[in-house]
Amino acid sequence: MIVIDEETPRWIRELERFVHVKSLLLVHGNILDLVSFPVSRSDANGVYWTEGELSGFFNRFFTGLGYEIVASFDPVAGLCFADDDMSGRYEALGGTRVAPAAARAGRNDDNSLIDANTVMDGVSAAVSNRETPCAFVFHFSSRLLDSPDHLSRQERALFTRLLKASLQAKEVLRDEQRWSNVIILVCDKINDLPVFLYLNNPRARSIHLENPHQQERIRYFQATYRSFYQSEGEQPCADLAAQFGASTEGFSYYEMMSLVGLSRREQIPVKQLQKLVDRFKYGITESAWDKIDKTRLDQAGDFFYGRIKGQDNAVERVLSIIKRAKLGLAAGSGKRNQRPRGVLFFAGPTGVGKTEVAKGLAELLFGQRDRLVRFDMSEYAAAHADQKLLGSPPGYVGYEEGGQLTNAIKENPFSVLLFDEIEKAHPSIFDKFLQVLDDGRLTDGKGETVYFSECIIVFTSNLGTVAESHDGRDVLVTPDMAYDKVRDTILGRIRDHFYFTLGRPEILNRFGDNFVVFDFIRSPADAAIVELLIRQLQATLREERGIELVVEAMVVDSLNRLAGENLAFGGRGIRNVIDSALVNPLAAWLFDNNVEGNTSLRLTACVDHGADALQRFALDIEQG
Repeated sequence: MIVIDEETPRWIRELERFVHVKSLLLVHGNILDLVSFPVSRSDANGVYWTEGELSGFFNRFFTGLGYEIVASFDPVAGLCFADDDMSGRYEALGGTRVAPAAARAGRNDDNSLIDANTVMDGVSAAVSNRETPCAFVFHFSSRLLDSPDHLSRQERALFTRLLKASLQAKEVLRDEQRWSNVIILVCDKINDLPVFLYLNNPRARSIHLENPHQQERIRYFQATYRSFYQSEGEQPCADLAAQFGASTEGFSYYEMMSLVGLSRREQIPVKQLQKLVDRFKYGITESAWDKIDKTRLDQAGDFFYGRIKGQDNAVERVLSIIKRAKLGLAAGSGKRNQRPRGVLFFAGPTGVGKTEVAKGLAELLFGQRDRLVRFDMSEYAAAHADQKLLGSPPGYVGYEEGGQLTNAIKENPFSVLLFDEIEKAHPSIFDKFLQVLDDGRLTDGKGETVYFSECIIVFTSNLGTVAESHDGRDVLVTPDMAYDKVRDTILGRIRDHFYFTLGRPEILNRFGDNFVVFDFIRSPADAAIVELLIRQLQATLREERGIELVVEAMVVDSLNRLAGENLAFGGRGIRNVIDSALVNPLAAWLFDNNVEGNTSLRLTACVDHGADALQRFALDIEQG
């Protein structure tokens, strides 16, 4: 007999409580999974746990409660009883059985809705009797209709009859025992069914069947430990069981069973649990994080400082995140956490290196910049924009294509995700971010789960470049402000945006202390950027065209002066200066003079003809 105590899953305890007082129960959620429940031993000596199909559980549960008719209906099998004797009792109450689909092959009456309406004659008669306790379970109830908002005539008739039968269901009193005749509808989601079934219906109750929680997953691991590869004859240690419970967050019983099979098939010992779970989640045998050379990480400071100029505060913060991400540590968990490896929120003026740092992260950690997956959130500003990220639901255009975000993670789970200008996204997008930041996973439109626990996620925002104060005046953040003032103003504007504009302070809380405010480009960082861009140009000419380019100090001084006049536009403004004053006139000279490789050029002067000239800048070039 099924045992009901504090260890029993909550949904079973709810079922046991409400089956005595309700006549219509709507069971929804994780209905396609196995269910686990405790059973008393036949010798009354203790309890053991078992797993089984939901239909078998209902048969066992209601039979144990003393119900004399326990039947299950689904559109394929028709009406089936827990044992043959129940069929005779059902027919004695006026019910007629419906042949399963296999028996109806080749006939014209194989419409599932007609079958459901037909069986309702017997169900209505049975639940209204006062002598024989009855329980009827309708599986796959979500498949009995196309849309709960647009019911056909047959669908409306079916669910109206279900509602009426539940309202007319009687209690059975016998030998000081009491049973409520009950109908159970098993559905994917509660809103798959017509709202009139349960709205303001005191006879109805919904019960959510959840995925196994952590303690259930640990219990399952302890019970099946010896089935894993190279674990025969051993006892699971508490640390390994706790790691299993944390690593399998969101797993169903079927998925945990698959881990056992995967362990044996690919000979992955259970003690290498993280490797086993990664193999199941991502299809990989070795984590890209484990391949990262410590020497390369030790040189991460030189790597970033060589590419990012004038953002020492931001670089230091990123370096600390890299160390934490490599180790996979997180507060509140002694084992590898399932949240993303790292989360960063880059804020600050435009053109100061936010995107460049994200690209550098991908190159440093994974060896190539194309491991950066960038999403321009201005493209996700419309309602239902989350479908572009996750994929359209079944039956909608684009369902086969999947979601842009989920497809990217399926293809490469070891990535740096960049969500650019997050403030431009539709508010519905933030609900998805909450799930990613909390649980490290999302379910796409096809119902497949993708995991983000091996990613670093970077959000960027220009909020605060113009910050609205509480008295309604705009406070312009300008390059002549000290960095502390810039940082405080931007962080204040971000806080106001999430609290007052979006009304979603819980999102702000998920970012924690991971805000990195970039400063304006200030002197002498502008000169360093000019030098960096010149070196990159020289390297490109040398490697691709065999041209050695020498830039005299006088030209560099001219470029520095021009760059200093465009600091308000950040690094992009400096790049525009280099393009206009150096790259464009140099390219024109090379083209006009048909210069090939194996030569050297020396730039001796940069001439500024003024803003009104058609060709403002010219170079004095000597060819060696």
